[in-house]
Amino acid sequence: MGNKVLVIDDDEKLRKLVAEYLEGYGFQVRTLPDGRSVLSTIRNESPDIVILDIMLPGKDGLEVLKEIRSELSVAVIMLTAKGDDADRIVGLELGADDYLPKPFNPRELLARIKAVTRRIPPKGLAGEGETSQSVQRQLKAILSADVKDYSRLMSESEMWTIQILKEYRSLIASHVRKHLGRVVDSPGDNLLAEFGSVVHAVECAVEIQKNLSTRNKALPGEKRMEYRIGVNVGDVVIDRGKLYGDGVNIAARIEKLAEPGGIAVSGTVYDEIENKLPLSCEYLGAHAVKNIQKPIRVYRVNWLLPK
Repeated sequence: MGNKVLVIDDDEKLRKLVAEYLEGYGFQVRTLPDGRSVLSTIRNESPDIVILDIMLPGKDGLEVLKEIRSELSVAVIMLTAKGDDADRIVGLELGADDYLPKPFNPRELLARIKAVTRRIPPKGLAGEGETSQSVQRQLKAILSADVKDYSRLMSESEMWTIQILKEYRSLIASHVRKHLGRVVDSPGDNLLAEFGSVVHAVECAVEIQKNLSTRNKALPGEKRMEYRIGVNVGDVVIDRGKLYGDGVNIAARIEKLAEPGGIAVSGTVYDEIENKLPLSCEYLGAHAVKNIQKPIRVYRVNWLLPK
C-alpha cells in the first residue's frame, strides 16, 4: 500500500488534523490550501492518493479533478461539506475513486484510503513507465469535448441531465465510429476520442455539432446541453488503450476556448485541413495554455458558414 498522501482543503484546522492522524499511521502527508499548484505538486512528489475538497477558494474541486484526470491517474477521494447527490455523482463521473462527506471520522478516512490504494495500483503520471511493451507513441488527431455549465444542469435537474447526457454521449460515439475514430474515455460530461486522420476528426466534430444543435433547438434555452469541442493533432503516449501527453492536453485546453456549440482547432490542425475541407475558419490568435510551454495557435471553425 502506498503511503504518500496529498490533502487539498482550505480549512487549516482540518488539514492539520488529517495530517497528524495519518502521520501517526506512517503516512507521509503534504497539504495544500487551494487547487492552484495541485498538478505540479503531484508531478514533483508523486503521491499515492489525493484527498480533494470540492469547496475550494477560486478553482473548485471539480475543476481541479478534471485537470488531474486530463493527464494523471493518481487515486482521488473527494472530501466535502456538501451532501448534495449531484456533486457526489459529478465527482465520481469525473473520475474520483471515492467520496467522503464532512464531518467525518478520521478512522473512516484511513479505512477508505487503505481500500482505494489496495484496489487501484498507484500509477502517478500517466504515461509513466514507457519501457513497458504495452506503451507506444503515435501521431493522433485528438477530439476533446465537454458540456458547458454541466454542474449547473446537474444541480437544477439531476435525473434529466443524466438521461440527456447518456443520449448525447451515445450520439457522439456513433459519429466517432462513423469517422473511423475511437472513444478513449468519457468520464462525466467529458469525452475524448482519437482518429488516424485529422480530416476525419474535424468532419466528425462538425457532424456532432450539427446534430446536437438540431436536438437542442427542441429544448428550452436553460435546458440545452451544449458541447464545446477542441481538436488537436500531435504525438501521444498510448498505454493500455489510454492516451496521455501534450497532444491530449492541448486538445483539452483548446476545447475550453471554443464557444458552447462550437469547435476550436489548433494551428497544426488548421494547416492540415485548410485546403482539404470546405470550412470557414477564424484565427483567434496564439494562446498561452496551462502546462504547455509555447503559445498555441487557435482557430474557430465556423461550421455554419461554407468556405
